Amino acid sequence: MKHTRRSLLAIAALLSMAVPLAACNVDVQKHESDGKADVDITTPVGNVSVRTNVGAADTGLAVYPGARPLEDEKEPRNANVQVGNSLFGVKVIAAKYASNDAQDRIIDFYRNELKTYGEVVECRGNVNYHNGRAVCREGRSDDVQLIAGPEHQQHIVAVKPRGDGTEFGLVYVQTRGNN
Repeated sequence: MKHTRRSLLAIAALLSMAVPLAACNVDVQKHESDGKADVDITTPVGNVSVRTNVGAADTGLAVYPGARPLEDEKEPRNANVQVGNSLFGVKVIAAKYASNDAQDRIIDFYRNELKTYGEVVECRGNVNYHNGRAVCREGRSDDVQLIAGPEHQQHIVAVKPRGDGTEFGLVYVQTRGNN
């Protein structure tokens, strides 16, 4: 009887893990042009969607004039990642660029661009959030982050020196629900 009960418990445990896995769906769409892929994963508890062919306009920000997409063979230069279910979700759209212009010129350009989303917070180094607002953590860095918008709908520009020019990332983060 003990072996039967233990066997039934083991089978029940395996079934409880297998049923959600059986309900999962993974869809991969390869892009013929660049070999990258879009991925959608659907599960009973939530979904994940990753798109790698997104434009800078998807971040809600213009691209600095003359900037070029930052090429990186190890990871995509831009992505739209969404994770969530009916109760919560997070969406992150990011694109990376490089320019031969000085860091200060790019920072000035994006200070002006970000004003359309509200007060612009400028941090050198890391950022924390307090009562839904971006707050700079103490520290000194050549990396500059410009943040605008409410915590649930942030527009971020991260700027750092790169050789004789500048590298920068445009990021849009949207959250919903109790995160």
